[in-house]
This record gives sequence, C-alpha cells and structure tokens, in this order.
Amino acid sequence: MTGLLAGIAAVAVPLVLLASLAGQVRRPAALAAAVRAHRVLPAALAGAVAAAVIAAEALIGAAGAAALLLRLDGTARAAGGAAAALLALYAVYGAHVARTRRGVPCGCGGAGTPMTGWVAGRAAALCALALPLALHGPPAGPTAYEWSIEVAAGLAFAVLLWTLPHAMTVERSAVASTAAERRTAG
Repeated sequence: MTGLLAGIAAVAVPLVLLASLAGQVRRPAALAAAVRAHRVLPAALAGAVAAAVIAAEALIGAAGAAALLLRLDGTARAAGGAAAALLALYAVYGAHVARTRRGVPCGCGGAGTPMTGWVAGRAAALCALALPLALHGPPAGPTAYEWSIEVAAGLAFAVLLWTLPHAMTVERSAVASTAAERRTAG
C-alpha cells in the first residue's frame, strides 16, 4: 500500500507544484500581493518571500518530475521530503491566515481564490501524500499495469486537490446566493 501511495505522490505532488508555478508565471504579482494582504510578515518582505516560494515550488516540482520520468530513487525521495516540508509550512501558514484574516486572497497559483481552511487542508493532504514518497521512495520496477494505476490515480489526486479550494468557494457562494434569493422572494 505504501508503494502505491508513493507512486501516486510521485505523479501528483510535482504536478500540483508545477501547475502552481504556471499560475504564478501567468500572474507574477499575485502572490506578493496576497502575502501583503495576509499581514503576517512585514510588507517590505512580501516580494522576496513570494520569489522564494515560487523558486522553491519550481525547484521541487522540476526535481520531482525529473525523478519520475528518469526513475531516480534518491532524487524522488529528496523531492518528496522537500515537498512535504514546504507543504507542511503552507498548511500551518494557511490555517493561521484563514483563522485570522477573512476574505484575503490565497495567492495560490496566481489565482484569486480566497484563503480558507480548504487551502490549508489541500496543503496538509499534499504533505501527507508526499511523506510515503520521501520515506519509501517510488515503487521499484512496477509493471505497466501498476504504473498506469499510479499515473491515473496521481492525475486524479492532482486535479481534485488543485481544484478543491476554488470549488468549495464557488459552492459556498452559490449556496449563499440561493439562500439570499429565497429570503428576499419569501
């Protein structure tokens, strides 16, 4: 079971980090603006912190993707460990900001999604997913069938976890709008 989770993580974690990087490249100022809005760090550090975060995501995501494609066990473990550490920091930071600052943007992947518990939960889930990869490495010599399962599941996890915070924000907005319409109609 650990091998399957590590194989799924080897696909999902770098994919999410690289998707975030793509969003940051598309909207380069979004993360720095979000960090300033979070008011956790001095505003003067927002640009430097954003640049460091984007560089870390790029490095870890690229190392993880290369390890997956080239079947590099040590690199996969290192990328998994680095991803787990980064994502644990994201989870703690996201939980703090979600509790103390309502309605501020996440800055995740350059998107305008607000910082909520769903953002912190996504980071925690990705951190937990990266741990088996860091501790056990990717499965050694999987069959084509096993590899196809790991890739399909990894892609599914990546898509679900990437879209979860935004989907929950949209869902809550739709429910709130429907409830408001019922109150005014009745």
